[in-house]
Amino acid sequence: MRWRDTGTGGYYPLPHLQRSPNMRRVLVSALTVMVALIAAVAIALTVFLHGSAPQLDGAVQLAGLSAPVTVTRDALGVPTVTAANQRDAARVLGFLHAQDRFFQMDLMRRLAAGELAALVGPDAVKLDEQHRLFRLRAVAQQVLARATPQRRTLITAYTDGVNAGLAALKTRPFEYGLLRQRPQPWTPADSVLVIFAMYFDLQDAYDRRASQLALMRDTLSKPLFDFLDAPGTQWDAPILGQPTAPPPIPTSNAVDLHRWPAADFTRLDASLPPHEVVGSNSFAVDAAHSADGHAILANDMHLGLAVPNIWYRAQFNYRAADGTRVSVTGVTLPGLPLVVVGSNGHVAWGFTNSYGNWAALVNLHLKPGDPNGYLTPDGWRAFGHHQEIIQVAGQKPVVMHVMDTLWGPVTGTDHHGVLCAVHWIAADPAATNAELGDMA
Repeated sequence: MRWRDTGTGGYYPLPHLQRSPNMRRVLVSALTVMVALIAAVAIALTVFLHGSAPQLDGAVQLAGLSAPVTVTRDALGVPTVTAANQRDAARVLGFLHAQDRFFQMDLMRRLAAGELAALVGPDAVKLDEQHRLFRLRAVAQQVLARATPQRRTLITAYTDGVNAGLAALKTRPFEYGLLRQRPQPWTPADSVLVIFAMYFDLQDAYDRRASQLALMRDTLSKPLFDFLDAPGTQWDAPILGQPTAPPPIPTSNAVDLHRWPAADFTRLDASLPPHEVVGSNSFAVDAAHSADGHAILANDMHLGLAVPNIWYRAQFNYRAADGTRVSVTGVTLPGLPLVVVGSNGHVAWGFTNSYGNWAALVNLHLKPGDPNGYLTPDGWRAFGHHQEIIQVAGQKPVVMHVMDTLWGPVTGTDHHGVLCAVHWIAADPAATNAELGDMA
């Protein structure tokens, strides 16, 4: 029995509430439907995820092979490909990359080409605009045109393998299901774009360091600037020459910023994507200095951690064109038909970032009375103009206007308001190739 206050200080009993049989049946029916829906969704999701998983057993009919190829995997899933020749090995590697890592490959080609927004929506438009500035898809076509016939053959075989591997999946990779998108076929130019994605990862395409140093030079005292911009110290160990003597420590007057014009460093390059400084190192020990009489190569590529890992381990066994047996083991980069770092049992090779000065800002001198003209070593020249269309998932395309110069695209103005262009090595077709594959 329960009681309720009458508001007058007295209480009276409340009747015991009973659930009706109809209400109980409604609740049971609702719970049954809910459980059934959850089970159906779980089953559908399981089927979808299973369908997007790579095929690990059985036989596959892969068009274009000159002879049967065998693929085995160790306990960690690392494949060993045994083929008649390098072209067949490249075709099968493309198949494996597509089944295991296609979404990763897709992100890399889109990142380099400025085409991410077409896949993930408007949040990527700004990044696309920054990367589309260099029009690297057009550069990729020029790189392919410069490649040797043998290299183009390998890239074409790899491309055919990628598309076959993607088509062989029972369902699209699960990431595309979440995005409600369909994966687009791979092309030979996309393999070049994967190299450009590494350029973006390892280099500052916009030469921010130069613009930052220019602002420091124009703002700080010379002794302070020289100290901050020292080329080296006595602790450096150059391969050639002697260590650099450090500049003198500035006096208190030189570091008193109240004596120098104000400058807003926070706004410098604020429109550009953040650039993480990554590095790497390597060292070698010859056979005479190792404990077991074998040479040793150690290589540590300090790239950002990602899921999945950027590298894809594999081993390849095949015969070269002259009949020589080749067995190469190492890491590949999904999107490329070559071993980036590895060994063929005779030599080993590593890969490290040199941190050279691979981009340069160019101050532009505009032609008086003609805003479309700028000065070059050969006289006045007209800007090139390109209209780039950035597709955006779920929204209208964004039209982007790119101004080009002899050196590269116009990026904006410096801290003096002078129009600037950037000359970046990646935009030069001569700077990219896949000849590293010959190390095998």
